[in-house]
Amino acid sequence: MPKKIVFMAATMNLSCRQELLEAIDNATPSNPVRIATVNPEFMLEAEHNQEFAEALAGMTHCIVDGSGLFFMMRIWSWFRLHQPIELYHGSDLVADLLQKYQSGDRRFFFLGGPPGQSDRAAEVIQAMYPKIALAGSTDGGTVDVKNVFVSDQLVEQLTVTKPDILTVGFGAPKQELWIQSAAAQLTIPVMVGVGGTLGFYTDKKRAPRLFRVLHLEWLYRGLTERGHWRRAWRAVVTFSFHALFWMGKTLFSPGNDER
Repeated sequence: MPKKIVFMAATMNLSCRQELLEAIDNATPSNPVRIATVNPEFMLEAEHNQEFAEALAGMTHCIVDGSGLFFMMRIWSWFRLHQPIELYHGSDLVADLLQKYQSGDRRFFFLGGPPGQSDRAAEVIQAMYPKIALAGSTDGGTVDVKNVFVSDQLVEQLTVTKPDILTVGFGAPKQELWIQSAAAQLTIPVMVGVGGTLGFYTDKKRAPRLFRVLHLEWLYRGLTERGHWRRAWRAVVTFSFHALFWMGKTLFSPGNDER
């Protein structure tokens, strides 16, 4: 079972890779799985966005997606969590699911991303895995972060196509708020927020293995993706400062065991 933990302003049902894949394998409409792939930017967003923090807390499973968060949570585990922290990127989760269900025993639907990206990704994935079952794909239109809801058209499309696994690529916090809203209207067994993962099947390149092993994927993206340095700064520098401040404040605040 996932373990409920508190880190900074977020409450998460933290899961490891094996546990999550087993939960997905056993997911049904009456026993759904809702997944957040949490990175440092999630933590910063949760500090000032209560609605987003509540959406994270409502996810059945969360994984640590981001080296900065991984290292800070490992430090925190020495003091309070006392459990192993596993880094499991959302892009690796999607790759695992495509590989696992390539024979067609689960139906995928790809939602989100820039116009046309999900359709192009679906074509590439179909070519990679000819027997895979694709229920559909769409960018889903514009999502207003201040008023996130599931359109009637999308509800109808997903109801008719009946996917088993829905990847939602609106980016945080939109995708988590959307999943929270959709959970009350749709009976899809698995919904997972994947950010820009589908881009790796179209126009983006994943960092070479050496960068990933050294936990420097953020550096590679900063060097190769235009405008990514601002996000990298927030994920590495700003987040680390906030996390260390929170840990120090929590440890040295009398009678405060969590925050």
